[in-house]
Amino acid sequence: MAEIIGFPKGGRQTARPIYEDSKKSFEERMSAAADEERARDRQRNGPNMHTFVFRSRKLIVEANEAELVRDVRLDPDKAQKKLTAIRRRLQGVIEQAAAEMQLLKTAETKLAAAITAALLSMREG
Repeated sequence: MAEIIGFPKGGRQTARPIYEDSKKSFEERMSAAADEERARDRQRNGPNMHTFVFRSRKLIVEANEAELVRDVRLDPDKAQKKLTAIRRRLQGVIEQAAAEMQLLKTAETKLAAAITAALLSMREG
């Protein structure tokens, strides 16, 4: 029959205090325990979502300069990526607007020519 519970062989184990440094105050021990718990939570759940994103364009517009400077200081790489994304989007909007303007100008020119031709043909006819 196999052993279900194994006990260490040899002498008695020495008793160890729960906290390595028993001279620490209760508050210090509680603070250390809370830090350990937060570290375990980060390991389990990953970092906070705030670390993944920078402000949206709307929040950037609504923020005052001091708030933006603080955010940029916290993560300049994310701020730079956000600026690059905004510039890329702005360029896309400019290109779309230029294409739309060209389409509208062409439609305006053709329609004006057709109206002129129709009016002239009605006068002659």
